[in-house]
Amino acid sequence: MSQQRREKIHTHTVRPRWTWIGLVVMVAGLALIGVGIIVTSWAWAIAGLVLLGIGGVAGIYGGFFYDVQGGGSATTQLRDAVEGTEFEFPDPTTKRSEEEVKHDVRRRWLSDGE
Repeated sequence: MSQQRREKIHTHTVRPRWTWIGLVVMVAGLALIGVGIIVTSWAWAIAGLVLLGIGGVAGIYGGFFYDVQGGGSATTQLRDAVEGTEFEFPDPTTKRSEEEVKHDVRRRWLSDGE
């Protein structure tokens, strides 16, 4: 008789709303840095760096590096951002059996929208 040892599954929360907010703020920060370089103004460049940092923090809070959904339509992504939907994804170092993965895929992607 072999007993399977169940390890604790570490997860990461992904918040699409915060991921998109962080991305927009980071792009705005990069634009301000560019403007600061063009007009040779430290004030614009520093403001851009501050925005870049704030956007990075918002992105990390939103799970920017763990947002692995992909393949969703723009409408679905917009709906998730507007509704403030949150997702839990396993940590990349988590080891799971093939059966657990198949069950998770069926539950998450092949359900009939219940």
